[in-house]
Amino acid sequence: MTKLYLLPISALLLAASSALAQTAPSDTTKLPPIEENFDQFGDASAEGSTSYNTQKVLYISPTKLISVGYEAQLPYDVTTTGPSTANPVPAPTTTRVDAARGIRLAFNAPVISRNNFILNLGLTYWNTGLSLANPERSLLFAKLDDGLRTTGFNATVFKPFDSKHFLLLQGNVDANGNYRKPGDLSSKHITYSGTAIFGWKPNDNLQWGVGASRTYRAGQLLYIPVLLYNRTFSPKWGCEVVFPARAELRRNFGTTALLKIGYELEGNAYYLGNVGADDYYLRRGELKPRLTYERQLVGFIWVSAQAGLRYNYRNDVFSHQNPTGEKESLLGSEPSLYSNKLTNPLYFNLSVNLVSP
Repeated sequence: MTKLYLLPISALLLAASSALAQTAPSDTTKLPPIEENFDQFGDASAEGSTSYNTQKVLYISPTKLISVGYEAQLPYDVTTTGPSTANPVPAPTTTRVDAARGIRLAFNAPVISRNNFILNLGLTYWNTGLSLANPERSLLFAKLDDGLRTTGFNATVFKPFDSKHFLLLQGNVDANGNYRKPGDLSSKHITYSGTAIFGWKPNDNLQWGVGASRTYRAGQLLYIPVLLYNRTFSPKWGCEVVFPARAELRRNFGTTALLKIGYELEGNAYYLGNVGADDYYLRRGELKPRLTYERQLVGFIWVSAQAGLRYNYRNDVFSHQNPTGEKESLLGSEPSLYSNKLTNPLYFNLSVNLVSP
């Protein structure tokens, strides 16, 4: 009896399966292609979607936002002749500089940071305490025994125009001298420097540009051409150049450590006060061949250790901050009040830095 009931149910299921097989498309059935109207899509490079190049190349040294450092030079000798206005000119006088050391602080912050415009503002303070063995031997030595300081404000603008071209502007206002407190400052301590570079960035491994600079790095005011050349040859090797201010060959050890060898030119005009009717300006320029090792400590905290030679490029005293019309040579200056010769010691610099991502 049960078999009789199952026969009609089985027949009904077979009929339903046959009907579905006739109406449903097979898995291999190809649907007709959908025609697209590509005119409705915009151009990705059209106005409003311009891409801009960045201010860095791959594996370049990290940008320091906050830096706390200390620099020291080994002892050296200073031999001075002057003042040149005396008749007869006094015999050369020599003293030993037992110590030349001090802190170096720097703070930089991006005030405006957009893909088409970046503005960074910064503050710096460099102190060089000088300890002379016999400061009483010369009026100049007595002035130098107070030490040398630079307090500066700087602004940097990076303006990319598109994916390959950019403009880099930098300006500095520095107060330089042997002052000990802000109340000692006057307009005679102030110097102004600036650099403008137009550049190209064809890819993420190369950035270069040309421009001009008003600078005191050689110890006196100069207007000179500038070459920017930052290049990464491979994940291990690269170079960072802003010639003639500095140039370095870089060796990367992954993304957490690097070693650089090169040089930097440092200097400015320092107001030392007046003696009688004469103002004393020390035009000081130093060439520093050096080796620098930088390494990540944790997160964005890096340590930097530097060692090199402090080579005296210029260290003479004049009655004016900037050169007058009476020059001894093309890149020289008018006759000095004091002419100084310095021996060249080794120097060391250690800093802890907060870097940008």
